[in-house]
Amino acid sequence: MKTPDKARRLEDRIFTVPNALSLARLFMVPGVGGLLLARADGLAAALFVLAAVTDFLDGRLARRAAPTRLGQILDPVADRLMLSSVAVVLAVRGILPAWAVAILVGRDLSTLIGSLVVGSKVRVNRVGKAATALLMGAIALVVLRPGTVVGEIMFYAGFGLSIVAGLLYLRSVRRVLGGGEVR
Repeated sequence: MKTPDKARRLEDRIFTVPNALSLARLFMVPGVGGLLLARADGLAAALFVLAAVTDFLDGRLARRAAPTRLGQILDPVADRLMLSSVAVVLAVRGILPAWAVAILVGRDLSTLIGSLVVGSKVRVNRVGKAATALLMGAIALVVLRPGTVVGEIMFYAGFGLSIVAGLLYLRSVRRVLGGGEVR
């Protein structure tokens, strides 16, 4: 049986501020999607930006306090669900190209499945972080100002980086499954 100290340490590793921020972002997904469907774009963009801020903060705080296993699951799931669901709604509304959104969603699903298979043996790469940041910025812009050239450039730059990040991730997964080292 676990002693109270050991149980408390385990609880501390689950109930952390970064994990709470990731969970809050996860709960924001249906709100942002619903607001976009209702065409309450200003509120949707505000909630989306708040979600992006929680992503930045939870990552920063987790690096300082050492990431938890739960956080390693919650953070990418919240990111992928937020970006994918918002992108799908924007494609349905004709704001983002459906073909690009389908590729992004497929890449996100592949990445999530890959992380379930290999666990935390593959780290998130900088290209993926840059892609997420660009896509979050692009989505906020295209929600507030559909058709803006800057938003579209940011979206396609984030899209391209996302594809490169996915290929780098796939290479790392193949190394792990093949017994090679991951860099």
